[in-house]
Amino acid sequence: MSISQATSEMEKKWITGLQQGDEKALQSIFNQYYKYLLVTAYNIVGDNAKAKDLVQDVFFEIWKKRSQLDIQFSLKAYLRKAVVNRGLNYLKMHRRIDWGEDHFDTQTPDQAASPHTLVEASDLQVVINETINSLPPKCKTIFTLSRFEKIAHKEIAQQLDISTKTIENHITKALKLIRLAVDKYNDLGIFILFSLLL
Repeated sequence: MSISQATSEMEKKWITGLQQGDEKALQSIFNQYYKYLLVTAYNIVGDNAKAKDLVQDVFFEIWKKRSQLDIQFSLKAYLRKAVVNRGLNYLKMHRRIDWGEDHFDTQTPDQAASPHTLVEASDLQVVINETINSLPPKCKTIFTLSRFEKIAHKEIAQQLDISTKTIENHITKALKLIRLAVDKYNDLGIFILFSLLL
C-alpha cells in the first residue's frame, strides 16, 4: 500500500469517526493538519493570531456540522479550501488592505543571495521564499492565492471585490521581482521560475 493510499484510508476512518461523534477522530485530524492549515491561513491574512483563530474556527465548524459532512475526496484539501475561504472572507470584510495598485520598485530584495553564491535547489527556494515574503502585503496575498492556493483570477477578484486586471498586475510585479532574484542562478533559477508560471 502506498503512502497516499494509507493516508486516504486513514482519512476515511477519521471522517467516519467525526460523523459518529468521535472526539478522538477530531483530535487526530487536528494533530495531523493543524500546522499545515496554520501556514495556509497565515499566508493569506499575514497575522499569526488571526490565522490561529481562522483554523480553530474551521475545526469548530466541522465538529459542529459533523453529521452533515460530505467529503468525497481529500480531507486535507477540504480543510485547506475551508481555511482559504475564511481567510478571503476575513480580508474582504475587514478591508485590512487597500487592494489598489502597488507602487514599489522592482528591485531585487536585500535578502537575495550574492550573485557569486553557488546554490543548490533548496537554497534557491529560500531566496524565492524570502522574495515572496518581502512583497507588499496585498501583492503577496494575491500571488499566494493564485500560485500556491491555485485559485482562479476571477474567483480571487470576486472574493476581494477587485478587478481581474488588478490581480494580473500584482502577479506580474511579483513574478518580475522573483525573476530578478533568481535569474543570476542560470538554468536552475529559470526552471523554478517557470514552475511558478504554470
